[in-house]
Amino acid sequence: MITLPSRHAHLVRTSVANAPGCSLASSLIALAFGLGTSAAIAQDTSRTTTLPAVTVTDGVTESATGPVLGYVAKRSATATKTDTPLSETPQAVSVITADRMRDQGAQTIQDALRYTAGVRGETYGLDSRGDWSTVRGTDPVVFQDGMQQTFGYYASARPDPFTLERIEVLKGPASVLYGQGSVGGIINLVTKRPLDTRHGEIQLQAGNYDRAQLAADITGPLNEDKTLLYRLVAIGRDSGTQVDKVDDDRYVLMPSLTWRPDAQLEWTLLANLQKDETGSTTQFLPHAGTVLPAPAGLPRIPVDVFMSEPGFDEYDTEQRALTSLLTYRPNDVWTLRQNLRYADSEVSYQTIYPRFRPQLQPNGDIDRVFWVAKPDLKYWTVDHQAQANLDQGRLKQTLLAGIDFQHAVTNRRWAYGAAGTLNLYNPVYGNFTPPAASAFVDDPENTLRQTGFYVQDQLTWDERWIVVLGLRHDRAENATEGNPTQRDDANTKRLALMYKADNGLSPYLSYAESFEPTIGLNGDGKAFKPLRGEQYELGLKYEPAGGFGLINAAIYDLREENRKAPDPNNPLNQLQTGEARTRGLELEAVLHVARNWDLIATYSYTDSEVLEGTNAGKNLPSVPEHMASLWSQHRFSIGEMTGFRGGFGVRYIGTSWDGTDTLATPSQTLVDAMVGYDVGAWSFALNVNNLTDETYYTTCLARGDCFVGNLRTVVGTASYRF
Repeated sequence: MITLPSRHAHLVRTSVANAPGCSLASSLIALAFGLGTSAAIAQDTSRTTTLPAVTVTDGVTESATGPVLGYVAKRSATATKTDTPLSETPQAVSVITADRMRDQGAQTIQDALRYTAGVRGETYGLDSRGDWSTVRGTDPVVFQDGMQQTFGYYASARPDPFTLERIEVLKGPASVLYGQGSVGGIINLVTKRPLDTRHGEIQLQAGNYDRAQLAADITGPLNEDKTLLYRLVAIGRDSGTQVDKVDDDRYVLMPSLTWRPDAQLEWTLLANLQKDETGSTTQFLPHAGTVLPAPAGLPRIPVDVFMSEPGFDEYDTEQRALTSLLTYRPNDVWTLRQNLRYADSEVSYQTIYPRFRPQLQPNGDIDRVFWVAKPDLKYWTVDHQAQANLDQGRLKQTLLAGIDFQHAVTNRRWAYGAAGTLNLYNPVYGNFTPPAASAFVDDPENTLRQTGFYVQDQLTWDERWIVVLGLRHDRAENATEGNPTQRDDANTKRLALMYKADNGLSPYLSYAESFEPTIGLNGDGKAFKPLRGEQYELGLKYEPAGGFGLINAAIYDLREENRKAPDPNNPLNQLQTGEARTRGLELEAVLHVARNWDLIATYSYTDSEVLEGTNAGKNLPSVPEHMASLWSQHRFSIGEMTGFRGGFGVRYIGTSWDGTDTLATPSQTLVDAMVGYDVGAWSFALNVNNLTDETYYTTCLARGDCFVGNLRTVVGTASYRF
């Protein structure tokens, strides 16, 4: 059962009793039973988790997929695919709750990641096309409800924070449970699901850049015995951006239905219909006039300059998705899950930007090129799981076995060419002719298939020693029409040990591996080898008495091999000789310090280096060595009036390099603030991010371009809850 108590109720962990009996052989038999219910889709693909709620004291209910009120989450399914307390998970995991996203005024997923250790949000600045971040110096794979959400680049709609219950960041390799993925980690978005308590919210937002947004979130039971639950989330937005002539409009309709005929069966269907109409806020401005001086006599390039053409520039997406999350618990030992998603998305991407390595002329002119892409993506992902909770006295086990699949098909039409010049200080538009139909190229259809077989055992001895063992085998196929099919097989493993002491301290040691197929052929016509990675992590978790927070510390050493780099003797070829290493330290505290005080504090040290290949001995591009952040929120009274709250945050992002250690992007310190007032069913808030309106660049690349960070955003929000 899921309840929705007051916003600041305390979350106190309770234990779940595990029933005795069963063996690994029984687990595999049950898995076969689960597969029998879905043989029709066995040729398709990938992953997810729906888990039973865990009843908690003070009337609060939290599961690994359920609601968390306040900033302090107690449980997560991302690291283990089982409903496990964060304090008993021997790997670094950060959870960003819905309340935290709301209080910090996050307008995008990358905004929500700003105050997370080891994570750099908005790596490429303000970007209307997608959410870009790095986790431990690498690009993460994005999942939603445990299933892969992104395939390729610029082919999917970007999720809205208002539709999410939480965001979970798993740091380090996760291939044992999720298949192909980055060595740095994954980001898992957890969607809002139906609740068995009636709740509704109507939200109105207005802000600078002509932002106007209306959103609604309504949920509850459809019948008296609460066997049928519903939820409806809707968003409508009309907005501009800090870049001249680029809008950011969005329409989302997300209905969901949960059927619980008894305590054993739960089936949730989630639909998502989304349409975004925007353009490209990424202007790829040159080094000169941004982080370097402009030609003599010219000032810094205006950061709101529009490099493209009105009426031509667009980044429009349409997405239709249906997700099924089915859980069956025949008894106290077994849990069987079958979760799948089908999605169909279409994108129209048209833009004009400076030619890379551009030369800004003394009069302010710059050469431009156009890019048009019309990708279409259709994909299935499916994950079958069998879980057994075994209690054998001093030894408790959670056994998990699964098979997951993914099947993604992409088609694309594209065109590229010269687009004339534009003066960056006095732009005049209308001299560009869009490409004719004959200029377009149709890429051959590409089909990606992957099948994974995995098994995991979580063992707890005397409620003190925790061991996690995992093993997986993947088979991946990438078929491009008219070309030989590329096939890759891989085995990955995971080992972890943790000791949970009475004083709340839990030291741990873990080892994990990653596997990520690399698509394409080299200059000799041979398929690229998959990226392979491994990580060692030593960490310490501390849960203060009362359970009102979690403090994490971790040091890690990760390596990735078979990285691609340009061939110095052939500009059309790439060589796969690269190897990179990243070592670092992460400190993160998320605390409910006192009845009226929440605190988030983080520090990250990241030492990255290319060990082999092009630019050996250099830093990885766009990876700051130091990052730190602090967010503090207080609830207070003014005289007899209660219900006031205020938040203040500081973010420091250190210097990063361009990939050749030639050009450094300067560090920046940014300030965020929030004031709010709650009275009755009404809630009012004013968020100001980048309070001092700093003009800054998030990164500059060796190819010649720099990315502008978010200028000051001011958003007022009025919410009515019923």
